[in-house]
Amino acid sequence: MTYASSFSAVDMEPSPQEEFTPQVAVAIAALAVLAIMWWMVMIAAIGLGAMHLSYCPVQPNIPIFLIVFGAASLLTLCLTSTKRTWKDGAVFMLWSTFTTLLHVFCFCWFIAGSVWVYSVYPPSYTPGEDQYCHKITFQFAFAVITFTWVFLSLVIVSSCCVAVLMCCTTITASQHLIPNRNSSYGATSHSAEPVAGDV
Repeated sequence: MTYASSFSAVDMEPSPQEEFTPQVAVAIAALAVLAIMWWMVMIAAIGLGAMHLSYCPVQPNIPIFLIVFGAASLLTLCLTSTKRTWKDGAVFMLWSTFTTLLHVFCFCWFIAGSVWVYSVYPPSYTPGEDQYCHKITFQFAFAVITFTWVFLSLVIVSSCCVAVLMCCTTITASQHLIPNRNSSYGATSHSAEPVAGDV
């Protein structure tokens, strides 16, 4: 084999940074599927809210909530997907500020929507009554809000469990590094028993 052929063979081998492990590939695929599903849900929210804007007299803000929440969520997804485009400079600072404000607005709007939906549950699905709200529109809003609360609760609980596990691991590791009279500083605390004949 010549030097040129060996050099080209080395160039064809992917670097460790470019290789994707199966776990990373599965995680990326799962995130992509979740993002596509959330896009579909938010588009449906905008459509339902726009078509039944005046079909919920018990709480007229529910269709408006669906429209605004859907549009803001789609805009958030678009901005998040373009994060790598703005690496530094004034444009990146503007992007970061706007994205942060949008996330805060989405959270506050979500809280308001939760109050509007849960405060009138269950409404009447009979047109003409004072407590009437379009059935599909209300149930869709109720399902989206409830699912989001469940998802946030799972994320918070999982984060707390990971934090507790990391703290326990850190404490356990630090206990192994505590010096004692039979070990030098930085050595593990589990020292062996003295051998017969040692002074």
